[in-house]
Parts: sequence; structure tokens; C-alpha cells
Amino acid sequence: MNVEILSNQNASSISLFNQSNESTDLQIRVFEWTQKNGQDQLTPTDEIAISPPFLKLQPNDSYNLRVVRINPTPISGEKTYRIIIDELPKPIDSRKAAQGVNVLLRSSLPVFVVNKDAITKLNWKIDTNQEVPSLNISNIGNRHALLNNLMLVDTTANKSYPIKVNTVNGYILAEQSRSYSINNFTYQPNHKYSVSLTVNGKKTTL
Repeated sequence: MNVEILSNQNASSISLFNQSNESTDLQIRVFEWTQKNGQDQLTPTDEIAISPPFLKLQPNDSYNLRVVRINPTPISGEKTYRIIIDELPKPIDSRKAAQGVNVLLRSSLPVFVVNKDAITKLNWKIDTNQEVPSLNISNIGNRHALLNNLMLVDTTANKSYPIKVNTVNGYILAEQSRSYSINNFTYQPNHKYSVSLTVNGKKTTL
């Protein structure tokens, strides 16, 4: 799940649902989301506002959060943020017996403010300089890429090497790159290779 706001729009919304039989108190914050050396970095920002920032969700109820750009300016590519939703601890009732460990949930939702003409463009290379070979994928476009079903294909030997990606390590922001270990793989310089993957929901081959 993510939120996309076109650069000529000022706001969007997301729906939160509480499917439990107890009320839930939530804190909602927003951070600028960047990447450096393949690692996500979150920085507090005042470019996006969330309304409301605190919320009590009643049992089996829903609420629409407003996601608002503050002083929006035109952009040529994409700006990226993350909404962090934290479940807050419930008050302790000393009259009740201990119920064990109470696990508090945290959700992280990507927010993209994007120009409609922004594009994703990927290239790749195999890095054999480490003990375990890796597939380095660079996003030279100005829009994010979300990778799924990633696979290195040895077209000469007709052999495939699946690579695990998910919504944590599968995002490559604009002008950034990530490296993915290729297990049980030995590079053959006289072989031809390709990369099969799904990018932002579209299956493609590089």
C-alpha cells in the first residue's frame, strides 16, 4: 500500500481500519525518505502534514486520514516520504491480571509526490568482487522502482537464480542503487545473462 500525489495536487487520503474488538490509539508521523548506499534514511519534515496526528480508532471502525502538501511547489521528478503509524500503549489496569506481553504494531507507508512525466529506468551489473556475488541494480530514472519476482537468468545455460526481495529491500528510489546477493551462483564470463523482474507491477526483462 502507498499514497501517490501528483505534483499538481495538494492532498490525498488514506483509510485506516480497526478490525479488533478493542479501541486503538495511534500516533501518525511523516518523514522525508531518502536512500544512501542502499540504506533507507528517514528525516523529520514539514513538507507533508497528516491530519489528525493522533487518533483513537473505535472497535470495527475506520477513519480517513488527510495527507496534505505544505506550500507545494512544482517538481520535475519525484519526492518520497514515509508515514509511520505507531500503536500507542493502552493504560494499565492494575485490577486485571497480567495478560502477557502486549505487542505494539508499527506500519510504514510510502508517500510519493510525483510529476506525471517522471519515469523509472533501470540498469544492472553483476559484482563478483565480494565473497558472494551480487546483482547491482541502479535506478537512473527520476521515479522510484519497486522490485518483485527478481531473478538473474543465465541464458547460455538456461538456468535461473531467484533473488529474495520484498517491500523493505525492493524499493530503489530515483538515482539510487541496491545490491542483492546471488546465492549458489558462479559467474561465467563467456555466458550471457539477463534479469527478469516485476517493476512497479509490470513484468519486464533487462
